[in-house]
Amino acid sequence: MNNWAYETKGLPSFFDSGSLGGGKKPMAFGVDDALLGAGMLGQGIFGMIGAQRQAETQASIANAQMAAQADAIRNAREAQKGQLGLGMFNSIFGATTAPDLEFGRQLAAKRTEFAEFIPKQMGLGREQARWETAFRTSPEMLEANRRERMGRLQETIAGYMAQPTGMFGPIKRINIEALAG
Repeated sequence: MNNWAYETKGLPSFFDSGSLGGGKKPMAFGVDDALLGAGMLGQGIFGMIGAQRQAETQASIANAQMAAQADAIRNAREAQKGQLGLGMFNSIFGATTAPDLEFGRQLAAKRTEFAEFIPKQMGLGREQARWETAFRTSPEMLEANRRERMGRLQETIAGYMAQPTGMFGPIKRINIEALAG
């Protein structure tokens, strides 16, 4: 190990004060000390560069996280605005346009019903009236009506004749067919 000795003669009193080696002793630096110092200097420089890069990396990560949070907040606000707008749209649409559309649908349905079914119903009603008239004026129906009238007349006359017949005996029968016409 080679030690190099440097004397502090002629140097300022700072070096003589003993702060760097104490007293008036000569300072001795060896190759090992120089290499150690150079290594420490290199470590310090590269350590500072590494620390600076690490600090920059952490700062960029923090900035990215803050930007992501800001985007999330912005997106949440936009979603809230969208929900608010949709709610307002539904309220306004439900109060103004929706009833008009429903009325229009119902009107179209009624028009379709009237346009298609009412004439058919009217035609069916006319057909039913025609059949009813034909049924009432048919000879079979006329005969059934005449028999019904005759039966009612016989009941009515029998009611009127019951008391005198009971008091005076049988009386001449009346020709009901002449009365029925």
